[in-house]
Amino acid sequence: MKIANEPMALDTEIVEMLYSNNRRSLMAACVVMIALVFIQYDLIQLNILAMWAAAFLLAYGARAYITYQYYQDRKREHHIQKWLSRFRVNSGLCGAIWGLAGILLFPVSDTAHQAFLIFALVGVAGAGIVVYSVDSVSSNLFIGGLLALMIPRFLIHGSQLSVALAILFIVYVVYVTIAGRSLAKSLRENITLRIASNLDNKKVHQLAYYDFLTNLPNRRLLADRLNQAFVRCARSKAYGAVLSLDLNNFKGLNDSKGHLAGDELLQQVAYRLQHALRKKDTIARAGGDEFIAVLDDLGRDKEHAISAAQATAEKLMQAFAQPFQLKNCKYRTIPSIGICIFYGDESNEAEVLRRADIAMYQAKKSEKLNSVQVYDEAQHPAIELRATLENDLAFALQANQFLLYYQLQVDQAQQPIGAEVLLRWQHPNLGMVPPNQFIPIAEESGVIVSIGNWVLMQACLQLKAWEKIPTMNTLKLSVNVSALQFSQPDFVETVTHTVQASGCNPTYLKLELTESLIVKNIDDVIDKIKVLKKLGITFSLDDFGIGQSSLSVLKRLPLDELKIDKSFINDILHNNYDTFIVETIINMGKNLGHHVIAEGVELRQQKSLLEKLGCNAYQGFLFCKPIPLSEFEAKLLRLSTLKPA
Repeated sequence: MKIANEPMALDTEIVEMLYSNNRRSLMAACVVMIALVFIQYDLIQLNILAMWAAAFLLAYGARAYITYQYYQDRKREHHIQKWLSRFRVNSGLCGAIWGLAGILLFPVSDTAHQAFLIFALVGVAGAGIVVYSVDSVSSNLFIGGLLALMIPRFLIHGSQLSVALAILFIVYVVYVTIAGRSLAKSLRENITLRIASNLDNKKVHQLAYYDFLTNLPNRRLLADRLNQAFVRCARSKAYGAVLSLDLNNFKGLNDSKGHLAGDELLQQVAYRLQHALRKKDTIARAGGDEFIAVLDDLGRDKEHAISAAQATAEKLMQAFAQPFQLKNCKYRTIPSIGICIFYGDESNEAEVLRRADIAMYQAKKSEKLNSVQVYDEAQHPAIELRATLENDLAFALQANQFLLYYQLQVDQAQQPIGAEVLLRWQHPNLGMVPPNQFIPIAEESGVIVSIGNWVLMQACLQLKAWEKIPTMNTLKLSVNVSALQFSQPDFVETVTHTVQASGCNPTYLKLELTESLIVKNIDDVIDKIKVLKKLGITFSLDDFGIGQSSLSVLKRLPLDELKIDKSFINDILHNNYDTFIVETIINMGKNLGHHVIAEGVELRQQKSLLEKLGCNAYQGFLFCKPIPLSEFEAKLLRLSTLKPA
């Protein structure tokens, strides 16, 4: 949507006024012409009258013709200067025709008819000044042509009366011209104010309903278009669709090339998307790098409508086939697209948009980056649950809904040597939410960083609290650290501050890292571990054996412990391959000088076999399930009473 500028709009208004007055001025000019010819018929030679009348008809016929052409031009607002120039030229010609009347129709010997002629020309001049006053050039050309030819004739060949009348005529013209210019100025100001008001209204409409960067409809106009689509689909009993489109790795472009490059990309994307859709479809910018397309009239058969929506989605995908030529570089990007089919006016705007967004996020999570996903009603309960968890998880920490459970770690004699701190979420409506449900969501949303920092602080405070309890003051607490948390630039500072603020002994704090974390940026991982080890903190590699870390990477890491993943322990009694892997890990750990602990130990036979293989530290249900702090401390007290003196 484009808004015209004020000068162009003013010229358009002026030209429209000039041409709209032509019909009345033509009729008035013809009346005066007929009167002059009739009155002067007996005084002026017939051939002279005929010549002047022919010249008059030629000039005003040309005016009638250009007026007709003007109104036939459907794009005349784009040709304003052309039509204004034509009008001005014709105005000068018409003025000259009336000036010629002052020469050719001047009766030398008849003062009364001289007076009639000059009064007729006075009327023509006054009317011309008023009619053409909105354009001073047209007015000057008309009056200039009239005066230049008429006045010399009256002053040189006229009687004293005609000379006096000519002088009065000049005074009258000057006065009317001044008055006309004042009127024209006032008229122009009024037109300008009206145009400015209209432009302001258009600008307000533009800002209210269109995105300032891409000129696409914004969310407000999108809602209106979507509701219109509901009505049309209800009338035709047909299906429609909403497509939610999101660019992949748009943040990477902003971070590497700057926001100006990002804005330029969004503008080019908007242009391509507009031209990839049907004219009756709507493409809107929902915000950031997200675009929404609304399609209606996709047919009465649902399967056909889904196929049509998918075909449109593929067409939108094709719009990204060629790289985008930005100011300083070429850039390729591909979108993920989610589709939600709707039927008639049974649909709800917010719900349709939400479902399209859900489908789009499913597309993002698929293995193909340029994926198209249709919202599946069968998956609705699981999607609803995830959406609920994702929303509530953002407020869970503030609402004190997280709990810490502790799982005992024992040595070969089954004596306590430490515990792993495990996070639990007590949801107010859903009850205890399993970690495998909410931890991935927390990692994806980034909430895991603040949650991880809270867990770390609670663990350090607990170590401090145990310092005065003999049965617990030598236990090591293992805290899991997520990859996102560890990758934070201030991770070392955060851990250092937490340890110092709690006042705990850092030698009893163990941080558990995953293999997926260490293979991403090995040098950064090593640097952070070395700094924190200087405080006395120890490090364990969690779930060892299922990741991608090689021996060359492993020997570079200043670790203290390897933790054998429970997936190998589960079948260790029945699977020789798992037994071999576990034995290899144990020997590898010993050769590297690392302590080795096996998790997931549930059977005494598993513990016995692990002991034979050389593992002398264990964690699992055989010794203790994850339990709340009060139960854990009570269990430790019971174990201490059973410990031989």
